[in-house]
Amino acid sequence: MVAVIFIELLRHEFNLNENEIGLLGKTTRQLKKDGRRAYFGQLKHKEKAFKSFMKQQYYTMTPESQKLWLDSVVQSLLDRGGEPDLSDNLAMSIIGRIPVYNRMRERAEKEGLKLKPLSNFGGMSTVIMLVVVITAIVLYLTAN
Repeated sequence: MVAVIFIELLRHEFNLNENEIGLLGKTTRQLKKDGRRAYFGQLKHKEKAFKSFMKQQYYTMTPESQKLWLDSVVQSLLDRGGEPDLSDNLAMSIIGRIPVYNRMRERAEKEGLKLKPLSNFGGMSTVIMLVVVITAIVLYLTAN
């Protein structure tokens, strides 16, 4: 799990316990009711401080180190089929979601990896276009 880099940074800076570390390594789909309660009760209010710390770390790095962060997030996403865990979401908010998703899509195509549906902007665009087409058809038929 490549996201361990980001979790370790946060663990050392904010003295996170094992439960919080476990939550950061899960995707939102993996969180059950008690996991969501713990996330919103323990970590969500710390998210602003997490982002501030990670932003400070990221912008003081050399461009090569910043590229390593990008590659780490992309590898973590590819390991999960394109679905980010909570620590990946934090890192993507610092690096930028579009560069991360573009790089992930490039690597997935190059390596022949299959991504989960709706795990990138291409999947979401397809759904939006489908809804628009269906809506246009319904409006056309009701107008006649």
